[in-house]
Amino acid sequence: MAIKQGDFVKISYTGMLDDGTVFDTTDEKLAKEKGIYNPRVIYNPVLLVVGRQHILKGLEEALIGMDKGEEKEVTIPPEKAFGQVNNNLINVIPLSYFEKQKLNPVPGMIVNVNDRDGMIKSVGAGRVIVDFNHPLAGKTLKYKIKVEEILDTVEKKVKALFEDSGLGDKGLEGKISIDKDVLTVDIKADPSETYIFKKQTFLSWIREIDEINKIKFNEEYQLVSRKSSEPEEKNESKPAKEAGKESRKEDYKKNGSKK
Repeated sequence: MAIKQGDFVKISYTGMLDDGTVFDTTDEKLAKEKGIYNPRVIYNPVLLVVGRQHILKGLEEALIGMDKGEEKEVTIPPEKAFGQVNNNLINVIPLSYFEKQKLNPVPGMIVNVNDRDGMIKSVGAGRVIVDFNHPLAGKTLKYKIKVEEILDTVEKKVKALFEDSGLGDKGLEGKISIDKDVLTVDIKADPSETYIFKKQTFLSWIREIDEINKIKFNEEYQLVSRKSSEPEEKNESKPAKEAGKESRKEDYKKNGSKK
């Protein structure tokens, strides 16, 4: 079954520069071999919906017409990758800006300026030139891609989205069931921001499945008892002199006179 627009697919890939330098891959072993391994990255085939711009335009176009198990190597020009270099995104910033941040800027350093990440190109004469273009802007890229799976049923699509969002992680014990156009999710939820993010991710993706029109979440929350969460009050005894003062104060309040 050839891939078409709107299909749910899982692909593995390796991205390279013209000289063969690997900059991205779904292969953990290769990432370690090429020195680009990131322990925070999960190296698995990528789930995407073709035509939704989840990946580079040139890579997405290459997938059209491919079949499960098929492999291909494609060359992607800058305009269908990370774009051409935009000179307006190369800015001159006073050295004093970085000194205030207690930073010693050097060429090649990645910095964040006004919520934008950029690479320092040069430093001199009290000025720092920062390039806010994508590091791969202006470059022609090569990709080796393989279609691992084409999800052709509602059940497969829902399950893949559920697992990819993180709701299928151990501990949540999530279960899904489908009855006609209604999807039901039973899950041991928690009030953390992480869980909320996973849920929102799942809900945003599930809209891509036309056959699902309603979702029901049956969430089970484990409450922490108030007694166990509150710190125990220390019953510290007051010195005899202080206790005596408190007693006299109470007598004064009750009788309206000093003793």
